[in-house]
Amino acid sequence: MSDCLPCDLESADSAHVVYRDDDWSCEIAEGYDVPGWFILRLRRHAEGWAGPTADELGEFGPVSQRVSAAIQSATGATGVYFMSFGENYPHFHFLVIAREADLAADLRGAAILARRAHSRDLDASLAVGEGVRSALAAASI
Repeated sequence: MSDCLPCDLESADSAHVVYRDDDWSCEIAEGYDVPGWFILRLRRHAEGWAGPTADELGEFGPVSQRVSAAIQSATGATGVYFMSFGENYPHFHFLVIAREADLAADLRGAAILARRAHSRDLDASLAVGEGVRSALAAASI
């Protein structure tokens, strides 16, 4: 393991991989395994918004749109949050979170991160991940 969680996800078990192409990948990450939470990342190490190439950034929009739609389809979420702080891991990545309709008001927005302390469940996360993979396959991407 390195000091870069997004880079370490390159060797994630296939059950944790929701989407992967030549440049982008979306996985369930240990430590962030709350059902409906994923890491969408550039597969190569690049830091901040200046790190990806123009082509990679051009792919980011369509990939994030397809992943987001698949998450909503699989979970029934009313929204999908994309969060990127770059504090712990400067690697270009996003924490992608399904936001269910009945989420308490005090957990909406950045406050949803508090769920990490008490809502981790790897088996449930993998089941949601399978649903997202199926939704992506049904959309033929």
